[in-house]
Amino acid sequence: RGHSENGSWHDGGVRKCQNAFIEAYTFGDDQVLSLLGLRHLTMDTHLVRASAGSELYQRHQRMTRCLPSFLVIGTQKGGTSSFHFLLKSGWHDAVRVNSGEKEIHYFSWDDQFRQGPLTYQQRFDGSGDRLGECAEETKLRGEVSATYLDYPKAAERAAMLLPSARIVVLLREPVARLVSSFNMKWQVEICGKLTWSRTDCYNGVTSMRVINENNVAPKQRAAAVKVWNECSVDKKGLDHDCLRRDFVDKLSAAISDEERRLGECAKPGAFEELGSCLGVQGLEQAKLYALMEGALFLYRSMYSEHLAKWLKVYPAEQLLVIPSERLKEAGDMKDTMGRFARFMGLSDSGAEVHNDLIFKSSPAAKGVGSDGHVHENGRTYIAEAPADLAEKIHKILCPKNQELAQLLLDKKLIAEVGDMPWLATALKRDIC
Repeated sequence: RGHSENGSWHDGGVRKCQNAFIEAYTFGDDQVLSLLGLRHLTMDTHLVRASAGSELYQRHQRMTRCLPSFLVIGTQKGGTSSFHFLLKSGWHDAVRVNSGEKEIHYFSWDDQFRQGPLTYQQRFDGSGDRLGECAEETKLRGEVSATYLDYPKAAERAAMLLPSARIVVLLREPVARLVSSFNMKWQVEICGKLTWSRTDCYNGVTSMRVINENNVAPKQRAAAVKVWNECSVDKKGLDHDCLRRDFVDKLSAAISDEERRLGECAKPGAFEELGSCLGVQGLEQAKLYALMEGALFLYRSMYSEHLAKWLKVYPAEQLLVIPSERLKEAGDMKDTMGRFARFMGLSDSGAEVHNDLIFKSSPAAKGVGSDGHVHENGRTYIAEAPADLAEKIHKILCPKNQELAQLLLDKKLIAEVGDMPWLATALKRDIC
């Protein structure tokens, strides 16, 4: 398979040669690993897993039995807060999520991962002082961290520690996700700490004193002061028209800059892996966070890139893909949560299930600007992406949406494209 085609080498032939070598190496390596009770996860990865029934496998099962049975891995701005709210509120008696803050980020953030699995286990109520010791052993533990889907190390780390875990993926229409993510970044820049106490935080910026009291970093304060100097009205508040222009200008600039970087990565000879080309590999945590949260809005909406990494280390039957749009209306959400219960091998009705919680607003849906949806995030938008910019984003993301549709169909993660209505549009090649 690695020979030249038509008398000359090309990128496809080189990749075939590489894959043939890796598979041959892996096959040979497995012959030795099997003597230890180990095997490679797949033929194209260096990761190994204990063989079922081996002594190592049984030991691993004992040591990890108090760790999560499922992970909700994202996407960011895809409904993870609503999903977590239901689980933490006791929607199902057989399910427990971690105590404390919603997201642990254990597999995505280096400082969390370095603390080790015992500290991870102790994020759940009833944990003992030794790995594998816990109360309520009959409960299914799980956690929700929206960084897991697309941060570079999360999938491999999760697969090594939790090879049997069920993986739940919430996927929102990519352009809507991107604008929501940017809106959060923009609000933090304008409002600082007010972002987390007011859904319309920019209306709370009424003086320089408010900016100083709520700043989260020197860079953020400088940006907030600049907007205050440009948009304040009689030094008592911020003009909305001025804020809309600021929002749209900054969103347009961010998309143009990332589009340029993506164009460089598409050139012949660039990195084969898009994330590597964009620089997400090998960064220390603070720089990785700044890059992912502040500059890679398009990349994080390219779901096929990220889902493929999880499918490389987990079989498709351990994944459940849910359209985020199915979490906005109470009726749809009830059906979706029932699907989740069946995926986890739990009852989807009866005394254990508390569907009344579905009809209560989560904290994310409360406050000024809530549009009435039961679990819709109540954070207000000063502006949306203009039609021409939204169309530009659609065109950039369209090829990746097509890849996603094919991936989900091939892996039988959806029965038909209509299961995710926005994917049907992505398959219309004339718009790409």
